[in-house]
Amino acid sequence: MKFLSILFTVSALFMCGSAQQLMSLKNFEGMSVHNDLNVDAPYNFYVSADSDDANVLQQISVVTESGQKTLLELKNNLQGYGEITPFPVLQSAYLITALSNDVLEKLTGVIYLSSTKQRADNNFHVYGVSAPQNIQLLGLGNVNTTILFLNTYMSSNPVYSSTISQWHQNPNAVAFLYAGVPWDSIELKKTQIFSNPMHTDKADLYFANVEKFSISLPAFYLKTYRGVNFKIEPGYTSIDSTTTTNVTTTGFYMKPMGTVSSTITVNIKRDTRYPGASGVNVRGYVPTGGKVTVGFYNGASKYEQSAPPNEFLSAWSIPYIAPMFKVSSTSSNSLAEQYFVQYFVAQGAMNGGTTSKPGQPTVPQPTLPGPTLPYPTVPGRIQTTTKSSGAVQLFVSVTISMMLWL
Repeated sequence: MKFLSILFTVSALFMCGSAQQLMSLKNFEGMSVHNDLNVDAPYNFYVSADSDDANVLQQISVVTESGQKTLLELKNNLQGYGEITPFPVLQSAYLITALSNDVLEKLTGVIYLSSTKQRADNNFHVYGVSAPQNIQLLGLGNVNTTILFLNTYMSSNPVYSSTISQWHQNPNAVAFLYAGVPWDSIELKKTQIFSNPMHTDKADLYFANVEKFSISLPAFYLKTYRGVNFKIEPGYTSIDSTTTTNVTTTGFYMKPMGTVSSTITVNIKRDTRYPGASGVNVRGYVPTGGKVTVGFYNGASKYEQSAPPNEFLSAWSIPYIAPMFKVSSTSSNSLAEQYFVQYFVAQGAMNGGTTSKPGQPTVPQPTLPGPTLPYPTVPGRIQTTTKSSGAVQLFVSVTISMMLWL
């Protein structure tokens, strides 16, 4: 996987001088070399190494002006519900171990170094996805919360997989999921991999029902306003050949890097007495010349779109509900593909519009509930990121997520 080493080199170049960093333990040097952590202090130090040997972690230390801790101590220092306790660095720090480079190269864990701004934010949290846990943010009030999830669980297939289920969210709340790590700047529009309300090509739609889904990334994060509750646990749950659990719902599929592409089929629960709408958001990467195909199918009838995805999501919808939804991709190297698909089906119409089936009269429908988003920022914030700086942020976040696949 030589291209991943190239991506890591490029991401490292971009991250020189950045405020926060996600670093793979296997890239540090052993033999008592001082591995300086070049991040502007003060910052917080977090460790996730759920598949690494405890005896090895016990022999790796982070040294600060006030003393030192082993990575095993920091890894095991968890708060309730799996939250990683931050280790504060006030001035400077370095990693050191007498172990050989050959031993370090077998590690799969990561460390995250926060920015000074994140360190001072009481609503910024880092969780390790090492066991089932309930994230409970409902009832926080008018609060912006950011949670970074670190997954170093190697026993799943694909590795680094997290499954999210039992999603509960109020209509006046906003939630975005992003690949990579959060920066201090505001995210660019259309760079999320999942959101509720979902930003479609017609409207911002809130969904009370969210299907169970999996994300296969070592790092991803949630930004929410007014909170959301859900269960997260290590492991992968395939949505192929499943059936949606409600006639109005949204779901998600991620094609992970390092896996062979296949056709994913979801059966759609529907009530044929009523019209409705369906739609898809796609973003990600496939090699040049490749494409992702998404579509809704009803016997010989099909409504589909085939196109190469990019770093900004592409939204598409139809004024019908078909009994089957499919996702597939083709390219010169399916192992290099990584893309994200959020879909929805909804009885009723979007934005107070109309829906009909071919050969049937148009039927007015009520607007689906859901606030208009101050998209993509959360309420109370103003977007100030320039397009160029945001593009660098997006590239680095996705690259960081990809480079750990070695």
